[in-house]
Amino acid sequence: MIECNELIGKVIRACNLFEDGSGGPELQIDFTDGTSFVAGLKVEISLEAKYLRSDGGGSRILKEYTPPVLPR
Repeated sequence: MIECNELIGKVIRACNLFEDGSGGPELQIDFTDGTSFVAGLKVEISLEAKYLRSDGGGSRILKEYTPPVLPR
């Protein structure tokens, strides 16, 4: 959990939900003091790969490959 203590006690002027924000869906809360809070959904695509050896009834992992996160 991330606490946003800077927002405590502020008065909301407007609250908007955007389906197509800069990186996907976003929530924007504008406060009466001229500040805003924006939260967006960030989706990252990753690839997992494993090199296995069959051991009778199961498999043993010989190596796991973890490439970097792919850009959107």
